[in-house]
Amino acid sequence: MQFSCNQDTFAKYLNVVSRIVNTKPGLPILNNVLFETSNGKLMMTATDLEISLNCWIGAEIKAEGKVTVPAKQLSEFVNSIPSEKVDVVFDKKTVKVSTLNNSAEFNIIPPDDYPSIVSVNGEKPLLKLPKEDLLTAINRVVFSAATDDIKPVMTGIKLEISKDTISFVGSDGLRLSRQSMKLLEPISNPVDLLVPAKAMEELAYIVSEFSSENSNNTVDLYFVEDRNQVIFRYNDIDLISRLIDGQYPAYQQVIPTGYQTKSDIKKTEFQNALRVVNIIARGVLGSKLFVDQNPKDNVITLSATQSEVGSNESSFAATIEGEEIKMAFSAKLLSDMLSHIGAEDIVFESSSPTSAGVFKIKGDDSFLHLIMPMRL
Repeated sequence: MQFSCNQDTFAKYLNVVSRIVNTKPGLPILNNVLFETSNGKLMMTATDLEISLNCWIGAEIKAEGKVTVPAKQLSEFVNSIPSEKVDVVFDKKTVKVSTLNNSAEFNIIPPDDYPSIVSVNGEKPLLKLPKEDLLTAINRVVFSAATDDIKPVMTGIKLEISKDTISFVGSDGLRLSRQSMKLLEPISNPVDLLVPAKAMEELAYIVSEFSSENSNNTVDLYFVEDRNQVIFRYNDIDLISRLIDGQYPAYQQVIPTGYQTKSDIKKTEFQNALRVVNIIARGVLGSKLFVDQNPKDNVITLSATQSEVGSNESSFAATIEGEEIKMAFSAKLLSDMLSHIGAEDIVFESSSPTSAGVFKIKGDDSFLHLIMPMRL
């Protein structure tokens, strides 16, 4: 196998596949990226057995073949050399990567034991997603998913696909995010998919990294039902992910159907007050702080108390309707929500000190975020 390509292109795609490679796998071959040429095209593949990537890159193919190379070290080397032509030559035991003034040799592993990665060719996707809407949904939802494996289903993002709408749902039991969007084309058979949050994060990285140089404004979604996998295709990259088995909780039951108090809030003012109060709150168990909504004065006051240190509070103006109500929340959960919501005008709805706080974007019914309160 022998090929040549531009350093910048080679480095960019290597950086993407290297993110998938597991640095401590049970199988040494999973440390490697698979190179394969076919019909004048070069494909790179990486997998950790849960998430896989297939990337097709532009290259001058001089001799075809198939081999695996250590991903991290190859990526570091290619990123370190100047932006010029890179020549890659494989023999039976090593691969030589060289430019005008730099070269390196890497030991290879034969590709015979490399895992088989599913692919789709010519099939019609289940649906197409506008890339900007997809990026918004991932940013607003993925942070709410669980990061531990105590309940594996909670580490996933639920994709609820109905006839003409898709909703992304993430929750760790203490908070929940849901973002909906209209489909470009309706589908005939509704389906729910539970995709690992990590796969959605990698998809967002790929779309963001390559959107400026590609004109494709949509991401194709394929459902490979017999293998319980999903494929997201964006231009020359396929991200393949296993789906999580299990029943996602019936989260609709915890969404309040009404409210006692409603506040229109500016995100920046909320963040500024939260930053002040967090000086004390971050030292309290659970980062606990109090949120007092006062409709008489149209003021929201945040406060925190740490017995060994002291207390503080910060207030800001809001438009409040309903009854005065005081609730306790985790400062961290509030901060996470404000960092990802991506809008300045927020609506905060509350029913009681023990019911979930509901956060929405003013004038936008497609987004919903819940945070469970702490005891007063």
